[in-house]
Amino acid sequence: MLPIIEVVEKLIARLGIASGFATLLITLVVVADVAARAAFSSPLDMATEISEFLMVVLVFLGLAAAQQNRQNYAIDVASRHLPTGLQNLLENLGYLFSLGLIGTLAWLSTKQAYSAFQRGEAGFGIVAFRIWPARFLLALGLWLLALQFVCDLLRYLLGAPRAPADSETKIGSHE
Repeated sequence: MLPIIEVVEKLIARLGIASGFATLLITLVVVADVAARAAFSSPLDMATEISEFLMVVLVFLGLAAAQQNRQNYAIDVASRHLPTGLQNLLENLGYLFSLGLIGTLAWLSTKQAYSAFQRGEAGFGIVAFRIWPARFLLALGLWLLALQFVCDLLRYLLGAPRAPADSETKIGSHE
């Protein structure tokens, strides 16, 4: 079971890295748009729409990787003073609750994306920019986050926690 979890987590980590490249692409699009405005007094067609789509890629494909590295927000003012075993139990109950919530959001987002696909949903502008692909990416990101919560819970049940990331041992981390 652990080798399967590690393969899934490796895929999630790679998608997290790929989502980071969206930042570079957004920067390039914005710089090109600003340069076109300055040089030719004309913005690039679809620059805003492309940036919005890339923002969905950046955020939602990076969610699961952020969870994997424990880079999401954690409030541990009270729990950090509890015994380690109780801290682990509370953390995993949080994962279970989060799995239910994110699973529900992923299901509803998938239904919404499919509906948008059937309607051929597009934004208004000079060019009709299809919105439904971004909706599917949003749903995919939520499903990947739910899958990471499953991996976290399985690791807890198997007694094989992930090694702490470097950020967890630094000052200001939630541990």
